[in-house]
Amino acid sequence: MEKMFSKPKRFAEVLDLTFRIIKEQFGKLFLLLLAFYSPIIVTQALIQVFAGRGFIRDLAPGESFFEQIINTTVEMDELFINPAETYGNLLLGLMQLIVVPIATASVILIVKYLKDNQSYEIKTIAKQAFSRFWPLVGSYLLFSIIASITIIIPIAIIGSIAAFSFLSDRIIAGLLFILLIFVLLIALLLLITRWSLFLPISLFKGAPGLSDSFHLTRGRTWMTFWLYVTLFIITGFVTSAFEIVALFLGVSVLYTIIINIVGIFTTMIFSVGYAVIYFDLDVRQTGSDLKGMINEYQTQDVDRLR
Repeated sequence: MEKMFSKPKRFAEVLDLTFRIIKEQFGKLFLLLLAFYSPIIVTQALIQVFAGRGFIRDLAPGESFFEQIINTTVEMDELFINPAETYGNLLLGLMQLIVVPIATASVILIVKYLKDNQSYEIKTIAKQAFSRFWPLVGSYLLFSIIASITIIIPIAIIGSIAAFSFLSDRIIAGLLFILLIFVLLIALLLLITRWSLFLPISLFKGAPGLSDSFHLTRGRTWMTFWLYVTLFIITGFVTSAFEIVALFLGVSVLYTIIINIVGIFTTMIFSVGYAVIYFDLDVRQTGSDLKGMINEYQTQDVDRLR
């Protein structure tokens, strides 16, 4: 495993190493993430029970089962937005603000132990992640705010101008503004990609890690961006495959629990991929692969002299 991390990897090699780690460490990774996310899953289930959702099935009214399924599909957004759950969702958001960076940092630590060919214990990993609690949570909050502002404000301004152009019967201008939105969105996502590796930097070096991440992704922005896109597509397909249970369970508590457990698996995929991307870029930018080759060469020379 150490040898695979010691050299720069191509696009396919990053994905291959990601799924190799998941295959070999699936049990430990899943239990670790389940331990972190179980309070959120339990809290959300309790909130939904108290909000009046059915535990096994919660389908919209209809004369037949198929009509209930159709009505549930049509009214899905309204069923999810339950006024009684509003305050509960705020609580869940605060819990995620704490859990997401710590859980991700724990996965990154596991990947680092594998990279260094060292054994590890789940308890030790959790303690190490919590030892960087404030830098991780603070960096995650700062990145979330910056990323949201970076995307929402420019897109909202140009989107409003595009809508005004369509209302004013300036169709061509409206279409140009839509094209501009697409180009701007890609540019902003690339910018966010440059900042995105703040979390491992905050874990190993110092918070908030945005400037170091910007330097780390230099020359590899597009590859990093497409790796993220690929991971999002893979996790999206996995989640969509289980969305079919909504046809039979509706928006019940059981449905939410199932989706949340599936979410732990997709979080594992993305977190491991995120860690592999970081260590690959670190090898490229710091030249640690060359340092390793030099050290190995010097060791061989010493052995020959003996």
